[in-house]
Amino acid sequence: MNYCRGNNCCIIIAYLRTYTLFQQRKFMQLTKARMSAAILYSTVLLAPLATTALAQATPAAVAASAPAPAPAPAPACLTGAYQSPAGEIVTLTQRPGFPATLLASNLDGRTGTFEAGAENTMNAAADTDGQPRLAGRLRYAGCQDQPLVFQFDGGPEQQWSRLPLRITRTQFMSGTLKLNGELIEPAAPAGKPPLFVLVHGSESTAAVDASNRAFLMASQGVAAFVFDKRGTGQSEGVYTQDFVKLADDVAAAVVEARRLSAGRVGRVGVAGFSQGGWVAPLAAAKAPVDFVVVGYGVIGTPIEQDQWQVDYQLRNLGYGEEVVGKARSLTALAGTVAASNFYAGLPQLQKAKGKYAGEPWLDKVDGQYTGELLRGEVERARSESPGVIWYYDSEAVLRRLAIPQLWVFAQDDSVAPSAPSIARLDRFRGNDKTIDIAVFPGSDHGIRTFLVKPDGSRKYAGYAAGYNSLLADWMKGQALAPDAQDKMLGPTRGLR
Repeated sequence: MNYCRGNNCCIIIAYLRTYTLFQQRKFMQLTKARMSAAILYSTVLLAPLATTALAQATPAAVAASAPAPAPAPAPACLTGAYQSPAGEIVTLTQRPGFPATLLASNLDGRTGTFEAGAENTMNAAADTDGQPRLAGRLRYAGCQDQPLVFQFDGGPEQQWSRLPLRITRTQFMSGTLKLNGELIEPAAPAGKPPLFVLVHGSESTAAVDASNRAFLMASQGVAAFVFDKRGTGQSEGVYTQDFVKLADDVAAAVVEARRLSAGRVGRVGVAGFSQGGWVAPLAAAKAPVDFVVVGYGVIGTPIEQDQWQVDYQLRNLGYGEEVVGKARSLTALAGTVAASNFYAGLPQLQKAKGKYAGEPWLDKVDGQYTGELLRGEVERARSESPGVIWYYDSEAVLRRLAIPQLWVFAQDDSVAPSAPSIARLDRFRGNDKTIDIAVFPGSDHGIRTFLVKPDGSRKYAGYAAGYNSLLADWMKGQALAPDAQDKMLGPTRGLR
């Protein structure tokens, strides 16, 4: 299941740049081959007339046809968190698949992609569509723990000091698989900080040295344990979205995190975001944890999540309940297809689609997989959801938990619409369940604020105000800041 649609503009742009470079190289290589053929032809047949001219032309031709050098890799040693003289925080993390770049992130959710430039410099360009991204330049003296010089958004250069976080690399076993992990602890904490194990979303990329969330939380006094999901990064196994297997891996990560941090941390919990909202509660039922945090997750099955997303998207486009009802007849059939691993029920879905041929809403249907199936993209839908348990009963898992939980929702979530999940979760709250619910209005998946462009699409900015502080303060058992407290539904019980 692909939860990243609409939120990865910077990654898409970087991909397009890489693809363009590949095409340029391919063209240059083809040019070189054609030049070589022409030179051979001239040498054999026209040597008496062309030897001198050929000797003069060859260096230029070779120089022109040489492929562009690969960009220099970004210094991985810069990964970490940095603080400005005014106390602002920026993290630098690696971007799997893009070794020449580092991702800069701040607590407001603004990001920028820094690319390797001249010696000991990196540059981040502003996006052409006006996205409020971090843009500027950084200079570094080497890989020692020395300050970086940042210049953001045309402002003056400033020295940012690296936070002296305690980072411990490890490998641990989950069943027969060896997984790669990393413990990040805050610098000079007051007392024993809480620790959370980060539970992945649906991404298939490494998390170690690439999780800006882990470094942002550590900069706020919360320890984080991250690990490469099975089949990614330096972890063994095959990538999957099987929630049970993933929860087993998280449970093993909890044991390892406790071992590495023994005596230095207080409460230990799990925090899952997006698809990780299905995995984190199940891991909490398998491992000794003190709390659960879920961000923009789903209380329902993956099939329901697709149906809710299609409903939301059509309503957001201005269609009424009659059209939504028609679409539900398609999402119901598409759910049957998904539950068969996308093998059974396709003729019935296409027949039902034919009933609505020509109706303007039909081409607008998207969701997690329904739109792909209607467009005939069956293999794509299957490849995006390896191992998903389509009728997974998330409510049954919640009934087993008696530890404090924090659930954070985006009110305008276009990927995992929040209203049905909030209604179901609210039923679990009572004397025997410590469940806090926060809802951020005007935010989409990822608790990101946005503006609506003239074509109806969304331009994303940073995190909603209060989101990052809510996560950190709740885990630490502290009073919430006003811009977080006013997002809570009902009284906050929290960690005390």
